[in-house]
Amino acid sequence: PEKSVFLDPASAKACIELAGSPVYAYSLQKLEESANACLAFPNEYGLTVRYAMKASPNSSILKYFNSKGIHIDASSGYECRRAMSAGIPAENISLSTQEL
Repeated sequence: PEKSVFLDPASAKACIELAGSPVYAYSLQKLEESANACLAFPNEYGLTVRYAMKASPNSSILKYFNSKGIHIDASSGYECRRAMSAGIPAENISLSTQEL
């Protein structure tokens, strides 16, 4: 999008000056809202919320979701290794892959 949903132009400029361009900025508030909405989903028989790390394998995001009790959905051995290197316990990672 041409306009950020959470950064004003001055904040965006400050991020670019700090990190260079391109820069990826994430809203902890938006991540928390999404996580809480998923965790609050009505479920009679139990629910394991999983984050598809393919969306963004950023270790800070993985750690944040892990702290909320959200498990990880990985699509490759590489993603599993990346999640584990971010401190995600192996038992909280679901691997769905075509690799042998």
